[in-house]
Amino acid sequence: MLLSDAEIKKLPFHNLEHTKEVVQHVKYLCEAMDINSVDTELLIIAAWFHDTGFSKTYKGHEAESKLIATTFLKEQNANKSFIDEVCNCIDATRMPQSPTDRLSEILCDADIYHISTPHFFYRKLLLRREWEVFCDIKTTNKEWHLLNQKFLQEHHFRSEYGEQTLEIGKQENIHKVENILTYFNE
Repeated sequence: MLLSDAEIKKLPFHNLEHTKEVVQHVKYLCEAMDINSVDTELLIIAAWFHDTGFSKTYKGHEAESKLIATTFLKEQNANKSFIDEVCNCIDATRMPQSPTDRLSEILCDADIYHISTPHFFYRKLLLRREWEVFCDIKTTNKEWHLLNQKFLQEHHFRSEYGEQTLEIGKQENIHKVENILTYFNE
């Protein structure tokens, strides 16, 4: 219900569709990495809640997401350790990402998975629009591509799967962005 909230529906990038993608990426990564069912469930829950804080605020939404997840999980009689692990995973997705353990590494990679796919070019257009409208960040086309190039070059996948497999697609996207930038240098 929170992800269908009017505030989140307004967001071009951080919306229900993004959250569904992150959940699917978590499931895929857990399967590929042979993560046990208990940890997979924890990660799926963290994925569903990781951006719910956007229903309250844009900046610092992770703190709100953790409060929302904590309230919900307490109502479900989840134990403190489980809640703390979910919150740790959510907190790790704050940019720049800062995972502290294997599970938070997986959620971080799932959250940013799209940068390793051709879908990246569509998703970055949505993010640009979101920043223009909700953060008042306006860039020229060249500035935007340079910003994306820098982000891709500086980002590091954290899980073993991310480092070994997702990195390949990310490198392809770096090359594509570099090719786009050549048009601005001619």
